[in-house]
Amino acid sequence: MTKYIDTDILVIGAGSGGLSVAAGAVQMGARVVLVEKGKMGGDCLNYGCVPSKALLAAGKAAHHAAHASAMGTTVSGISVDFKQVHDHVHQVIAGIAPHDSVERFEGLGVTVIKGHARFKGHREVEADGHVIRAKRIVVATGSSARIVPIPGLDGVPYLTNETVFDLTERPEHLVIIGAGPIGLEMAQPSGV
Repeated sequence: MTKYIDTDILVIGAGSGGLSVAAGAVQMGARVVLVEKGKMGGDCLNYGCVPSKALLAAGKAAHHAAHASAMGTTVSGISVDFKQVHDHVHQVIAGIAPHDSVERFEGLGVTVIKGHARFKGHREVEADGHVIRAKRIVVATGSSARIVPIPGLDGVPYLTNETVFDLTERPEHLVIIGAGPIGLEMAQPSGV
């Protein structure tokens, strides 16, 4: 049975942009519904800013240890435990996740619906058995990695910003395609 919800603001997407809008609007007294089909926190928390900075911190620590002799300090037996780096990255994500959680936002007074949003009309959206009628709709769905159509790529296992943080062993070879911020962030600690 379809459940109808009337609200002031409907936010589609629970990444950093959508969460900021939802939290700010509800604190100003607006009725807010937030719809998210994936993980709360979006790319920044789960596949971008947070895990990449945690990985960079691990790489920086290894780099400093390897080059400590330049500052008069000798560190011997330096090794990188890739599984432990993986665990560190996911612990950092887990430490921040409660701030972006369904429970926190429901505690603020936001109605959170986990599901795929589909527009039914000008100010009407359907998601997970709900029809949400909103005075204003904010679409904050973010972006996703584009798989470049490179001949032969479909025949080899490849990683994206969403899967690279699942590695528990250091790959023997790693080719990074793209020299944007994410590509550079992935390349720097991988060379340690």
